[in-house]
Amino acid sequence: MGGRLRVSTNAFVLRRIRWSDSSLILTLYSLDFGRISAVVRGALRPGSRFLGRIELFSQDEFQLIRREGRELDTAIEASVVSHGRLLRTNFRAFAGAGLFADWLLSVVSHGNEPSGPVYRLLEQVFALLESGSNPWPVVCGGVIRLLQLSGLGFSADTCAACGARIQGPAFWSHSSGGVLCGNCGESGFPVKSGLISFLSKAGNSSLESVARVSLWPGGYIQCHSLLKEYAQVHLEHRLLLRSEKVMKEMLNAGQ
Repeated sequence: MGGRLRVSTNAFVLRRIRWSDSSLILTLYSLDFGRISAVVRGALRPGSRFLGRIELFSQDEFQLIRREGRELDTAIEASVVSHGRLLRTNFRAFAGAGLFADWLLSVVSHGNEPSGPVYRLLEQVFALLESGSNPWPVVCGGVIRLLQLSGLGFSADTCAACGARIQGPAFWSHSSGGVLCGNCGESGFPVKSGLISFLSKAGNSSLESVARVSLWPGGYIQCHSLLKEYAQVHLEHRLLLRSEKVMKEMLNAGQ
């Protein structure tokens, strides 16, 4: 049939919305097509072949029908690659996975070009959260990588204005693109050296090593707020991060 193509791709389930009494619409991030949406007809019926296969944060191999000119695909088969069970049953992991998914869906537009690096980053973030890593450095480190992959990277090692190495007090400017030295700091605001060190490490080291970094009380929230404000300036829209409040409450509760 013209304009109708059956394809196979691995994808993570990032959103599930009830479309009817028996059907769901999924927001997926796929290896081959980037961010896509797919309707799953009959997914909620008793005995459905999709039962237990398309849970939130699971990784699946999907068989899809794609139609030319339409943004909504149709999922006709799904087989589990990774259940992601701990991402749904462990509160810390669930909050972290939800917040990173919020970020990805805020930064990556629908129908974006396929991105293997973003897909592999999502795999890394979810794997670390499932392993029991502290969700705050994992999410913040993952967001920094996501911004880099999306062309929104910032300078954390040298002054964004003059290129000088940072020595002494450091400043930050969203519009200038990152950290500023003391000579250029008039257009920015002061930031702790420990935060600059974390931003630099997160942009240049493995996510596994970033996950082991500890900041001072409130440091992760400061880092996340800085990243959010920076992204909003460069994306020119507000970010809807639904899980941010849950993560902050979790930190305040000492979990």
